[in-house]
Amino acid sequence: MPAPDWRNLPSLTALRAFDATARSGSFAEAARGLNVTHAAVAQQVRGLEDDLGVPLAQRSGRTIVLTDAGRRLAEALADGFDRIAAGVEATRRAEARRGLRIATTPAVAEDLLLSRLPEFWAECPGITVSMSPDYRSVDLAAEGFDLAVRSSTGVPDWPGVEVERLAETDIIVSGAPSLVGDPPAAPARLPWLLNLDEFDRRILALMDLDPGALDVKWTGTPTLEIAAARRGHGLIITTEIVVREDLAAGVLVRLDTPPLGRMSYHAVTLPGPRRPAVESFLEWLRRVVTD
Repeated sequence: MPAPDWRNLPSLTALRAFDATARSGSFAEAARGLNVTHAAVAQQVRGLEDDLGVPLAQRSGRTIVLTDAGRRLAEALADGFDRIAAGVEATRRAEARRGLRIATTPAVAEDLLLSRLPEFWAECPGITVSMSPDYRSVDLAAEGFDLAVRSSTGVPDWPGVEVERLAETDIIVSGAPSLVGDPPAAPARLPWLLNLDEFDRRILALMDLDPGALDVKWTGTPTLEIAAARRGHGLIITTEIVVREDLAAGVLVRLDTPPLGRMSYHAVTLPGPRRPAVESFLEWLRRVVTD
């Protein structure tokens, strides 16, 4: 279907003013419906008549009576605007039902967000949340994600997205009380749960520990590291915010170490307008990371 010649169409404001007048039979009622002044509606209708070169409406006491040309135009506009309104409402309903896709790391998904999700659903019933735990940095637009929660130990350089810092937290070493002991044993004498990547090695260096001299085990993922640490299988390097509930409950204890640096967590979204569901999740997420 070819596009209309937009240059020859009257302004949408004038057409809307005439449609409201035709439906209500009154400039005053149309003005209330459009939240403008009576004079503004009358001016738009008169301007439309001048543009089309034909009278469309005439006063009859306090009401407006349409001419034959006005009735024909009113029928066409009513059909068009009703279709537009139905299409807009259908789009809004479809977007309201569409769930959220969140990209984040396994540790953040399981240990920070998953346990608190019932709170979000209590506040926003009907919004489904699908989390995709992964350590790679996903392309939000290409892969259809609404939001990502990412971490950074420095100033993030993530082009093409909007970044909001949610929280900054300490990097810590922790373990189960049964493993650490009281008084705490020296970290060099305890088993560790590490994959000995560049990050782990940097933290161990800050503690003056030689990775080759440690009893190191690897569970496969940091999420399993935390589960294993709760059972006393080894010490872990993580962030305070991820194990905050475990520390508060005494399931894990934080070891006394030199300062190991801090890590920031960020909400990452695409530029442009956000769906209401995304805004609701962001508002909830800000509370979660600051509680």
